[in-house]
Amino acid sequence: MTRRQRASLYARLSVAADAENVSLDGMISDMRELCDRENLEVLEPIHVDDGKSGGFRDRDEFQAWLNDAREGRCEVLVNPVTDRLTREGLNVAASILDVVEGKDPTTGRPAHRPVRLIDCNGLDSLHGDGFRFRFVIQAEVGRSERERIRQRSRDRSRRLRHAGRWGGGTTPYGYRAVPNPELNSDGEPKGWVLVIEPDEAQHVRNAAESLLAVAPVPFTRVVRRLNAAGVKPRRAKEWSRQTLMKVLTGDHIMGRAISNGRPVRDDEGSILTPWPAILTPAEVMALRAILAPNPDAPYTGGRRPSRLLSGLMTCPGCGGILRVFQRKSRTRNPERFVGYRCTSRSQGGTCPTPVSITAGQVEDIVTERYLTVVGALPMRVERVIVSDVSELASVEADIRETVADLATSADAKSFERLQRLQARREELSSMEPTRRSEMVATGQTMAEYWHGALVDDRREMLADVFDEITVLPGRRGYKTVDPDRIETVWRMEPDLGDAYE
Repeated sequence: MTRRQRASLYARLSVAADAENVSLDGMISDMRELCDRENLEVLEPIHVDDGKSGGFRDRDEFQAWLNDAREGRCEVLVNPVTDRLTREGLNVAASILDVVEGKDPTTGRPAHRPVRLIDCNGLDSLHGDGFRFRFVIQAEVGRSERERIRQRSRDRSRRLRHAGRWGGGTTPYGYRAVPNPELNSDGEPKGWVLVIEPDEAQHVRNAAESLLAVAPVPFTRVVRRLNAAGVKPRRAKEWSRQTLMKVLTGDHIMGRAISNGRPVRDDEGSILTPWPAILTPAEVMALRAILAPNPDAPYTGGRRPSRLLSGLMTCPGCGGILRVFQRKSRTRNPERFVGYRCTSRSQGGTCPTPVSITAGQVEDIVTERYLTVVGALPMRVERVIVSDVSELASVEADIRETVADLATSADAKSFERLQRLQARREELSSMEPTRRSEMVATGQTMAEYWHGALVDDRREMLADVFDEITVLPGRRGYKTVDPDRIETVWRMEPDLGDAYE
């Protein structure tokens, strides 16, 4: 008895398919009936890509389906409708034909046994040239349909943004989509609009103010602050420099509507701002200048200090800085002993009375001494106000659009316009925006801020108020640190009317 040929089945549900979509059952049923008519043995499991776009060829089940043919597990490939195999047209159609004909896609030489390709609409690779013409045409029809859908989506999104409404998709960080308070004739909201998400917007403002300060916080530390606070970006697991840079320097954060990567403009050419801004154009322009890549700029730090008092304590014998050191515990406790010590002798210097001290205990003593004096005071931070440079922001947007136009259709007018815009940018850039800063209360006490701050932020708070922290020699045999060994000299009188960041 002749063995029945084996058939591998594949179906794809579109991205728009939902839980109520029953087309998958129908497609599988149609393919099984086709296999019964053709006396084919169905391989299990059936390959299904659920919610995968046909515009990409790296779909797991699609590739596994083709591999069934490449690796000899089947003699027939079955699908419901061939124009749903791919939305890339000829590009992928050619690779599928290579599989059907058993060819190596690189050399065109035979690589495996040819297979048969059929669908539920009568397409059959046994039909020779008629099959090839029909297959290629259907693949191009699928590609054309995808392009029409994408264009309709872009046009709809652009119209909604012109009307000040949100067209859907992932909302920009700092915002959330809500029903439009404006109602239509049926009393229903006219689509959706964006409003500020207060907590997220505050994180954006805090990050911007840290970078715009007279003594700016290193960018890496700003990123670490967000991750330490448990704040999550839209798509990534945690914040990175690149993720935060996109938020702080993007157009959305200024309340601008974007379509195809460009700000949406009204009939007079002005950039539309249909939702409230979190940062002003002046602030965004200043941040773009600060965060622009500059390989010649000196390294400004951002590395986390190893301990709270790193570089802050001095040795009374030589005046040198106490360094962090570790050694294995002399007891059965496998943990390492961490402390601070004078390293003058190990570095070839001299010190008549080198000191060392347990790290955790001295840090607790200094922290308690600090918070006892300033903990109840209001926490104040520096807030920088940047003068308005809205025209410069508009010129920058115009330059980006003109450069994009030149990439597709370069002409003399576009070059002339780009030259005018660049000249205007140079003129405006020479007029540097002025900044003024003020100290504003955060609503927290110094102690409340301290408990949620990073180690390097706490360290800076101590460095701001203590002019000197000296560790005196201790007595042998003592297991605990005597607080009298720690001499602290305040930088100013401890009324500290102005709190420090």
